Amino acid sequence: MLRPGRVREELRVLRNALASRFGRADYERWSSPGGLEAWWDERTQLLARFVPEQSRVIEFGAGRRSLERFLPAGCSYVPSDLTDRGPGTIVCDLNKRPFPDLRAVAPTVAVFSGVFEYVKDVQAVVHWLVDSGVHRVILSFDAVPADQGWFGAIKERRRRLYYGYMNTLTQRELESILEGVGLTCTAQRVWTTQRLYSYERRPIQGL
Repeated sequence: MLRPGRVREELRVLRNALASRFGRADYERWSSPGGLEAWWDERTQLLARFVPEQSRVIEFGAGRRSLERFLPAGCSYVPSDLTDRGPGTIVCDLNKRPFPDLRAVAPTVAVFSGVFEYVKDVQAVVHWLVDSGVHRVILSFDAVPADQGWFGAIKERRRRLYYGYMNTLTQRELESILEGVGLTCTAQRVWTTQRLYSYERRPIQGL
């Protein structure tokens, strides 16, 4: 007989599996203050170091808007999330279409701190950003380990469903998506089990 805690875990996995199948974000979790962990600020602060001065920054999954405090001099900041995070918020679900028109804010840098795992079609989001004029994408990602074997793959699949992740991208698959739209990795580092990246769209030589 399963203990009550294990039953709750299995129900959570089942619920998230259904949500992932249909690309449905967990609005209840992300609308609750309890869904936003203060210890994530360390990751946000590290990502902020990748942002150049004088950048026009849009942060997806803005949460408590911690990034705003860590940005370098002269940056402007626009928060975006599933729910309103205060003045200037662009309310946006990255698993729904159409994407919002960003021309009014004209961001040059897009930041995703613990967000891409919850996006079903990462490639579509990256294409939209580049088409919107973003030339630097800064992100964290908890990738699927490569060469983990069948048992490891099953455990990883369950782990990702437990946390509500919506894709099973490996590190190399994510990098290929970003490189496929003309972005080049200019910096990266490891934070806990995640990798932090800065990808930049380089100007074409000779132009």
